[in-house]
This record gives sequence, structure tokens and C-alpha cells, in this order.
Amino acid sequence: MQFFWHIVAMICMSIPNILGFNLIFGKGKIFHFGPIGVSTVATYGVFVPLMHGFSYPSAIAIGFVLTMIISLLFAWLALRLEPDAFGVMAIAIHLSLLAVVINWISLTRGTRGLPDIPRFFFLQTTQSFALFTFIIALLWILFLFVLHRGSFGRSLDALAEQLWYAGSLGIDRRWVTVIAFLIGGLGALITNVIYCQYVFLVHPSDLNFPVFIFFVMVVVAGKPGSVPGVLCSLILLTLLREGMRFLPIPSEFIGSLRLLLFGLILFVAVWVRRDTLFPKARSV
Repeated sequence: MQFFWHIVAMICMSIPNILGFNLIFGKGKIFHFGPIGVSTVATYGVFVPLMHGFSYPSAIAIGFVLTMIISLLFAWLALRLEPDAFGVMAIAIHLSLLAVVINWISLTRGTRGLPDIPRFFFLQTTQSFALFTFIIALLWILFLFVLHRGSFGRSLDALAEQLWYAGSLGIDRRWVTVIAFLIGGLGALITNVIYCQYVFLVHPSDLNFPVFIFFVMVVVAGKPGSVPGVLCSLILLTLLREGMRFLPIPSEFIGSLRLLLFGLILFVAVWVRRDTLFPKARSV
């Protein structure tokens, strides 16, 4: 039963970050390869102040401001650069942020991480995490359903399909892009504030590039831009990832096996969706 609550908690606490990324990368067709960079800022922006004496409300407020700033930076770059160039730049920013975290030992403790993360008073058991994150995930899903089906979702679809035609209809690309990135940043903040409390630890290994591969795999396998599809993909792939712990193989091989398996799943998903993942723009 404990494993069941653990799975529920892991799935539900991942939903804000994954669906926020799906909004940008899946629905908006923006080559945002830096969601883990945003998560890095969100995580350390909250828990470094917290571990240096700030209260939780103050630390979360600081993390929120820093997360919005890095999200605005990514949005600005997405508007200024060509899609491929932005994808490369987003990866470079992520890796740069990770290098800062690892090497600024006096502030972040480097590869030792930040241990003994305090929990909210109402989050003391796995079951309480599962129930709380389920409520948060449900509210986030409803919010994104309304967003996807509203004028903002239609504007994002139009920009993804044909930029110039969308502009001729009066759609402001700048504001749509900025809002999408800010929502993605908020999702990253929510997920990482809860996750670090769950594991009692902030560690750079949870912010490495393979985590981004998992994000892309979930979105691509679940049909980019689809909230129900990405949710189903997240549930199945999380069950696979967590279930691999019980395989009768040495624990030191689990990480490599996961990476190989997830790489294969991503390859197959991209191959199957090669004609629809990033469709060609319509022409007259």
C-alpha cells in the first residue's frame, strides 16, 4: 500500500511541471529545451534561502520571483532567436545553471546538495503527500483544460501552425509566448517545492539532462499538446520507471537500463509521430 501512495505522489507532483512543458513544447511547438534549467532556478531559489534562515513564505516568494525572471529570459530568447538556435541556447543555459549550482559550494553545497529539507506541517507521510498532490494536480489539470480550450489555446495553436497568418489575425505573439513560459515556470515551481520536501533533499543529480529526456519522452509519447494523452503517458512511464526498481538486476545498472529503455521509447515515439510532431507550415 505504501508503494501505491508513493506512485500516486510521484505522478501527481510531476503533473504541473510536465503539463507546463507540454503547453510550450507540445502545443506551442516552441523548441524549449530548458525546462530543467527553470526547475534548477525554482528549486535553489526556494531552498537556498530557506536553509539560510528564511521562512517558507519568504523563500517561496523569492523562488517565485527568480523563476519568473528565468522564464521571461527564455521567452525573450524564443522571440529573438530562430527555433533551432533557441533550442541550443536553452540547453546551454540549463547546463550553465547546473555548473553554477555544482561549483558555488559556499551557497549550494555543490554535489553534496541541501539535506534535511523541512516539510510543511501537513505533509508528514507518503499518504498525505499523495492526497495533497492529487488535489494540486486536479486543479492544475482543470486550469490547463480551460486554457487549452479558450482563446489563449487557439492563439497558441495558430502561432504553432503558421506564425505570419496568426499575426494577420491580430494575435500578439509576444504576449502569448510570455504567458506560456510564465505558466511553465509556475508549474516547475509547484513541482519542485513539493518534490524536494518529499525526498528531504535538493541535489543537482535530480536536475541533470536525462531528466529533460524524460520530459520530452512523456510529451512526445502522449501526443504533444494533448492534456489527456500526456497524462496517460506520464502515468504509464512513471509506473515503468518506478517498477524497474524491482527487477532482479544489480542496482548500479538500473540507471543505465532506464536511460537506454527511455531512449528507445523516445526514438519509437518520434518515429511514429514524425509527420505530425512538427508539421510543415501550410502554404497557399
